[in-house]
Amino acid sequence: MTESRGRRLLQDARKLVADSWCNGADARDVNGFEVDPWDEKAASWSLLGAMVAVLEREASLTGEMPLAELGSALFALADLIETDSLVDWNDHPRQTQDKVVAVLDRAAEEYKDNCAVLELSLN
Repeated sequence: MTESRGRRLLQDARKLVADSWCNGADARDVNGFEVDPWDEKAASWSLLGAMVAVLEREASLTGEMPLAELGSALFALADLIETDSLVDWNDHPRQTQDKVVAVLDRAAEEYKDNCAVLELSLN
């Protein structure tokens, strides 16, 4: 169950970023003002903001925050992002929407192998 929900977290975050990406804030409204990622006025998201928005939506539907899925999704991203900070990576001056979408695609594609390594390391 964790495997499919964690992959879905990456895929749903990818959809948000592909629709509209931002930097310098977790999320922005249509006028470019900073808003919370889960705010219904949010119209664009950073990498971290998109993941938070998806997690908040999931929590509102199920009544629980899917932390195991977050952990495994972050583990899948860890090998692909060359910094300890999703914010720093997203907000790098040469970052682009296409690169953020591509890293989410690749993390989702490679998710199963990374999830298996994470499960082994927890035992």
